[in-house]
Amino acid sequence: MIDPSVVGQSHLLVNTGIARLAVSRHERVTLIAEATHCDALKQYLGPDISAQITFVPWHRRSEIRKTIRQVIAGRQFDQIIFTNVEYLLFAYMVIFHWRASRKPILWMLHSHFVNAVGPKKAWRIKTLMKWYLLFRTSERVKFVVLGSRIRANIEAMIGSLARPGSIISIIHPVGIAPLTEDRRSAAVSASRTPRVLFIPGWHALLPGNQELLSNLERIAPEARRFEVVVLANKFEGANNKKTFLMEYTDRLNQIAQAEFFLHLPSDPYRLQASGAMMDMLLTGTPMIGLRTDFGEELTGIIGDFGYFFDDREGLLHFLRSAELDLAEVHRFQANLAAGYEKIIALSQAQFDAVIAS
Repeated sequence: MIDPSVVGQSHLLVNTGIARLAVSRHERVTLIAEATHCDALKQYLGPDISAQITFVPWHRRSEIRKTIRQVIAGRQFDQIIFTNVEYLLFAYMVIFHWRASRKPILWMLHSHFVNAVGPKKAWRIKTLMKWYLLFRTSERVKFVVLGSRIRANIEAMIGSLARPGSIISIIHPVGIAPLTEDRRSAAVSASRTPRVLFIPGWHALLPGNQELLSNLERIAPEARRFEVVVLANKFEGANNKKTFLMEYTDRLNQIAQAEFFLHLPSDPYRLQASGAMMDMLLTGTPMIGLRTDFGEELTGIIGDFGYFFDDREGLLHFLRSAELDLAEVHRFQANLAAGYEKIIALSQAQFDAVIAS
C-alpha cells in the first residue's frame, strides 16, 4: 500500500479502511506513507492490525520515489495498491516498475476530477493529457473509486478514454471502530431543541452554503426549531499539503454530542465519496443536508439515516419549520448502528473480488 500525497490525518478513513481490508486477505502488508500519516494510521488502526503491517515512512516529497524503489528492488509483490494518484509517480511506475506487482497495480481515485475541466483552453488540454496518461498508457493498471455511482459518473465524463473494466468500485471502507454507546449523544427527545452540528470540510464553503448558514443565524431564537452550531476546523499547511488542526477523535466526539450533523457538500460530489457520511456510521448521528450520489448509494445499503434535500431552499425550509418524528429519528439511529457492520462486510466482499480479478 502506498499513499504518495497526504500527511497527518488526511484520508485517514480511506487508508485505515483499505489497510484493514488488505490485512484480512494478505499475510504481509507493507505500507509506505509520509511519516506523520504512518503515525496516524498506527494510532487509529490499533495495535492488533498495526502489528501485521510494516510501516515505511518517508519525510520529504523528494524521497518518495527513492523509498518505493528501495522497497520493491529485487522483489515482486502479489498486489500493489496506491491509495492516491500523483501523475508523475503514476508515469514513473508505469514505465519502470509495472512488473513489481503480479497483478495489475491498483490506483485509487478520490477528487481528481473535481474542477478538472476549467474555462481556459490550456486547462482543458492539460486535463485531456492527464486523462490520456491515466487511462490509455498502460493496460497493467486498474483504478478504484469509492462507489458505483461515482464510477458511472467518471466513465461518462471521460468517455471513450475509459477501457472496459479498468475502473472498478468498492463502497467506502471503514477501518476505525465505532464509538461505544457511553460516548454517543443522548437520544433525541421532545424536551429540548435538537442541536445540528456543522464542521467545514476540505473544500472552500460555496457561496450558496454560506448564505444558507447566514439565513439560519438570522432566525429569531424563539422561532428556532433547531440549534445550529458551526464548529471551526481550520487546517494548516504541512509538507505543502493541508491537514486539519482538529484531532479526528475530537471531531467524532463533537459529532456524537449532537442530535444531527449538517451536511453541505460542494457541487462536484457526484465525483467523490464523503468521509463525513462515514463519520455518521462511527457516531450513530443522523444527518440533515443536501442530497448527493454517494449519500443515495449509502442509503440503498444501510437504509435512511437522515433528511436530505435536492436544493438549499428545501433544506432551509425544513430547518425553519420541521416538526420531528422521534420514531423516525430513532430509525435513522438504528440504521446507522447496523450499517457499520453492513459496510464492513460489503467493502470486504467487493475488495476480495477486486483482488481476485
